[in-house]
Amino acid sequence: MKINNKIILPALAASMLLAGCDDMKMEWGTPEGHNPVTSADIPIAVKEVIANYGAIKDYSAQYASNMITGLGFGWDAYIAADATDPYRTVADENFQMFTPGNAMKMGVMVNSSGVINYDGLDQMLATMPQDMKLYGHNFIWHTQQPQTYLLSLIAPKKEVKTDGDIANELSGDATDFNGGTTGGWGSWGSGKESAGVQQNAGPDGSPALVLTNKGDGESYQAQCAYTFNTPLKQNVTYVIKFKAKSTSAAGQLQFQYQNGTTYGSQGGYNDFTVGTEWQELSYEFTITKYDDVNRIILNFGKVGGTYYIDDIQFGLKVADKMDNMLGGTDTDFEGESTSWGAWGSNKAEAGIQAGAGQNGSRGYVLTNKGDGNFWDAQMGYDFSSPLEKGTPYILQFYAKSSTTAGQLQVQYQNNKTYGSQGLYATFDVGTDWTLCEKEFTIDNYSDVNRLIINFGKVGGTYYIDNIKFGPKKASSATRARRAATRASSVTYVLKSPEEKRELLLGAMDNWIKGVADHLKEKGVTPYGYDVINEPITDDGYVRGIDNHYGSKNNDGTPDSEPTETTTEGLTLNWASDAGNQHFYWGYYVPDYAVQAFRKARLYLPAETKLFVNDYGLESSTKKAAALVDFVKNIDEANGSAIVDGIGTQMHLSISTSDDAEKNAENIAKLKAKVDAMFKTLAATGKLVRVTELDVQLGSSVSAPSSAQYKAQADVYRMVVESFRANVPEAQQSGITIWSISDNESEHEYWLKGDHPNLWDAEYKRKWAYKGFCDGLAGEDIGLKFGGDDYKAYYEKNNVSSDIKE
Repeated sequence: MKINNKIILPALAASMLLAGCDDMKMEWGTPEGHNPVTSADIPIAVKEVIANYGAIKDYSAQYASNMITGLGFGWDAYIAADATDPYRTVADENFQMFTPGNAMKMGVMVNSSGVINYDGLDQMLATMPQDMKLYGHNFIWHTQQPQTYLLSLIAPKKEVKTDGDIANELSGDATDFNGGTTGGWGSWGSGKESAGVQQNAGPDGSPALVLTNKGDGESYQAQCAYTFNTPLKQNVTYVIKFKAKSTSAAGQLQFQYQNGTTYGSQGGYNDFTVGTEWQELSYEFTITKYDDVNRIILNFGKVGGTYYIDDIQFGLKVADKMDNMLGGTDTDFEGESTSWGAWGSNKAEAGIQAGAGQNGSRGYVLTNKGDGNFWDAQMGYDFSSPLEKGTPYILQFYAKSSTTAGQLQVQYQNNKTYGSQGLYATFDVGTDWTLCEKEFTIDNYSDVNRLIINFGKVGGTYYIDNIKFGPKKASSATRARRAATRASSVTYVLKSPEEKRELLLGAMDNWIKGVADHLKEKGVTPYGYDVINEPITDDGYVRGIDNHYGSKNNDGTPDSEPTETTTEGLTLNWASDAGNQHFYWGYYVPDYAVQAFRKARLYLPAETKLFVNDYGLESSTKKAAALVDFVKNIDEANGSAIVDGIGTQMHLSISTSDDAEKNAENIAKLKAKVDAMFKTLAATGKLVRVTELDVQLGSSVSAPSSAQYKAQADVYRMVVESFRANVPEAQQSGITIWSISDNESEHEYWLKGDHPNLWDAEYKRKWAYKGFCDGLAGEDIGLKFGGDDYKAYYEKNNVSSDIKE
């Protein structure tokens, strides 16, 4: 409010005047010795003052043009919002730079096969204003990593040997429970009552797994699962076989598979009826849609009762499932000719080619002229005598295509009449080798003597190899009984530390280069990038180095050193739940930090500033010092300075009350820590950036008072002023506010129930908005407003109703 040598009306008189009531008109006069009084000198309430404030980015440009004021927030909500949604308008109108909260993290963009998905990034770039700068967050972190993919690179090769019909990947107690443990099978669910191994409970008096539910419910409400270290393979046939009985004649078990981290990629859902007598149950399945399935589940929640399970086998179905009627070149195409032929109006080329097979061997190559009907291009094999009616046959072959949308179809017919047709089984064939398999019986015809693979539907080139076809092998009762007890062994061939390092560095290179190149293609030059995020533990050590991790596993225990043997394979011992996949790069690549910076500097534009970013630096001098040393070591390892800046995440918490004096004391104590931190970081000579700033009042404060909101505003102002006072202007990268508002949709996972932001739950300015702007200006901007400026509050409706003054 303006203050000068003029009459200042009392608040009551001012409110009466502004109300415009005729019966409350006041006479104005100029007391002796005072300047003339005008309407501009009438003081206005704080809420009316805040309504007159400009956009944050305007104050940043006016008072702090050397630095950039940014916003870090959720991009999914921003993309989904229309042009009038306050979530979007507030962001666009107030900030100079955006930091995506999750959209650019490795665990979000890289799938379990190492493929980078740019869809979210592209939507982000297409939606944000053209003049908005981008800050990348982040390249390398210890959490939200594609753990399944990274683990698959360094995991040992599994070798399964069997003399049965299942290459059993389970062993020991995981199969027979004879050692008295569940062998890695775990059980949970709201319907689960008990689960464990009981002596003498098996069909032969041996130990068995015993599962009891609480009563009838849904199958998934009681689950028993086994999780593998590496994903199951796509497009191959798996078999689960086990013995079971129940206390209920109407018992039911259900088999399913899923990803054990995300709980997605689900399938299977095969139901077994389980009575009161022991029976052997089996189910075959092929995973076609997902590449990250690593868990198999037996659901036992459907029908109330106790279930007894023993002799579980699970693994790939062995290849000798048929008496192959083909041979030599007709199967593997290793010769110059074959009995397979090709024809059709849509056929372009067909024949054996060297190097076109699965492992660089020969393969059969088919090219059509473009999209058409399946039967417009055909590859066929004629038999000298008809196939047997009523006999189960199996056709199996490997295929891939030049197109991700490729399709093949198999059928049979008579080669003379072109009648007696059937089957018409379709396979989706992409650019990777796929196992295509179909079991069928010819029920209606006795003259079928031709097998056909149709390739005319989707334009492209198709590669075929290792074709097997013949009657399904008979399975006698004796063979079935022996199969359950046949020997199976699992061993692992370990990779050397050097191999693991190179594989992970390759993944790092693909990741950083992929994103950098994609941004270049889109014409985007990021202002900055968090190359390494949160590398220091709270007690001051580098994560992943010398067995320091600083985070907890899924069960609440600290992450610990991975274990690896030739009998058990690799177990990371790092958290792997859906939103918290840990991977400590430093454990396998001790110099990961300098490697990441070198790659970022190589692939990103020279203008892009490269940062190390961490949290809690204002509260721990030990952690701040460790981060400074971390940065120094990167530069030294590189041989020259390569780190441009240090980012500090300032998720501040202040104990507030209605006692203004006590609030001021607490803020003064916090200011001393903040001042010291900024001085420490500035002493490195690097750019300094507040990468994430919010001020928590505490989730227990359900309805903050005006005094508490005012204290929060004072903290925001203090941080900005401390930054500008203690970091030389040339090193001031700027400040990024973390999240837009107090709306609960923005705090489902972050500071739930708190009120940490500049806007309230309705996206209206809080007192904190004023505090932050005043910090940029280095003065109380509100003193400029008065008189008729009160109108803005009612015209703009942009101020929180929590501000009563």
